[in-house]
Amino acid sequence: MDALTGLILAGGRSRRFGSDKSRFELPDGRGDMLQRGLALLSALPRVSRVAVSCREDQAEAIARRLPQGVELLIDPQHESSSPLFGVTAALRRWPGPVLLLSCDLPLMEAGTLRQLCDARDMARRGMGLPAALLPPLRTSFVHADGTVETLVSICEAESLPFLEAALTAGRLGLYAAIPADRQHLIPVRDSLPFFNMNTPQDAQRAASLLQDAQRAASLLQDAQRAASLLQDAQREELL
Repeated sequence: MDALTGLILAGGRSRRFGSDKSRFELPDGRGDMLQRGLALLSALPRVSRVAVSCREDQAEAIARRLPQGVELLIDPQHESSSPLFGVTAALRRWPGPVLLLSCDLPLMEAGTLRQLCDARDMARRGMGLPAALLPPLRTSFVHADGTVETLVSICEAESLPFLEAALTAGRLGLYAAIPADRQHLIPVRDSLPFFNMNTPQDAQRAASLLQDAQRAASLLQDAQRAASLLQDAQREELL
């Protein structure tokens, strides 16, 4: 399938957090939130370029932190911030599908993004969809309660007229900009990767969850090493 542009959405005003969330570092050595998102997108084979969307007052600080080859899209000055500005700018510059990723998801993982890409590819081929439906303009995750993760989604090039019409009309909600019957929604298997870091308390919770995950991974590695040593010992006894 066609290559994707990966777009980090970093233009939120972080009012509840109290500072720019894209610059926040969790204590796991993986860099700040912007660097984490860039690493996730850059590691996906389907992503051919990576860009960052931000406000004008963030641009200078963010530009200094960008790796070579990552472009910066500056949102127009507006009283309200909206990811609609960033994805519209990306689709205007690069006429192809855009993979959106919010910069405030500390537990997001590559497997979830690969699932999104695979589901998008199948839907664009018409697999698993009623024959009467047109190919989706956006592929997103949906939780059991109906909440749609529009900030972890793929917008198609053909969605641009709908997004531009929403901007012209002053409708800045990203979900409502595309008709419901042109959206492909994937049920969320695990809600943890979508843990949203909106407040300092959320950051503390994310740090705790990451530490728990690291301890669990370490215990699993220890168990696997022990099992391997046991198998080696059993083989030696049989010789």
